[in-house]
Amino acid sequence: MKITTHPSSATMKDVAIQAGVSTATVSRAFADPEKVSAKTRQRVESAAHALGYSFAPSFPRLTHQYWRTILVLVADITDSFYSDIIRGIEIQARQLHCLITLFDCAHQSVESFMVHSRGGIENYNGIIFVGLSPVHHDPMPACAGVVINEYSSGHTFPTVHIDNLTAAFDAVQYLIQRGHQRIACLTGPEELAICQYRRQGYLQALQRHNIPLNPYYLARGDFSFASGLAAIEHFLQLATPPDAIFCHNDKMALGVLHRAKQLGIVVPKQLSIIGFDNIEESQYADPPLTTISQPRKAQGEAAVSVLVAMIEGKNITHRSYLLETELILRQSTR
Repeated sequence: MKITTHPSSATMKDVAIQAGVSTATVSRAFADPEKVSAKTRQRVESAAHALGYSFAPSFPRLTHQYWRTILVLVADITDSFYSDIIRGIEIQARQLHCLITLFDCAHQSVESFMVHSRGGIENYNGIIFVGLSPVHHDPMPACAGVVINEYSSGHTFPTVHIDNLTAAFDAVQYLIQRGHQRIACLTGPEELAICQYRRQGYLQALQRHNIPLNPYYLARGDFSFASGLAAIEHFLQLATPPDAIFCHNDKMALGVLHRAKQLGIVVPKQLSIIGFDNIEESQYADPPLTTISQPRKAQGEAAVSVLVAMIEGKNITHRSYLLETELILRQSTR
């Protein structure tokens, strides 16, 4: 049996009248009890209990004068890639006494938010762009800002990022060291800087080991599972199919892996597959996916730390904050 409780309609003013104090005293009794005498606090608590009034603060009682407010703009909040970044932002924000507002940019524009929201961006102490570039927004935010994305000279905000070119180079070089010569590359959207760097890393690894580029081994995806399914269909129709595929993200790699199994291709005996990002799903694939891990939680934490330093007026000497990646070896490569 489902039991639904009905909250009391009593207000803070009702509690104040019942206890014979001001509403400000009631507020202090709950939010800052050390500022209220024990006798007064007991009267307030007794009145609240009698009226069924419940005080639920939005955030813990503070020792600082105020909490900073940070707006976090996320390219697509439903994309599992961003989950660890957001978690890192939230953890560090709490440590540094910041309140976070998340805004999903997948189907709504920042410009619309600025126009229609109450107060707009100017009411925030700072802003973090996750998977987005500030140069795409007009006007540019006037408050302090940090970008979690690929570094760009097109804006003045500090950027927390990884070396996508070197990470891609290391992934492809590993495939070459395992004996692969026919290595395909499934890229992400061409207009994204991170994809341009990852493609360059792929090309440089082939060049370093004197492996000629087969232009048919380059296919473009859109970071989705479905584009991975389509890509392997394309590769398998070639006269000489690849024996390894480097994918620009894990979702596409999982699509490639899924369709390969359906077609009876044995991974990694007949085909090696490497992804990028090390999202949680990659370790549960069959077989588990070899991938490049980027420290997404650490990226979120670093972005908040840099932003708070800017808000506090500290001198930020660097515009580029580079974090290390790691090649995670699993059973999708031989």
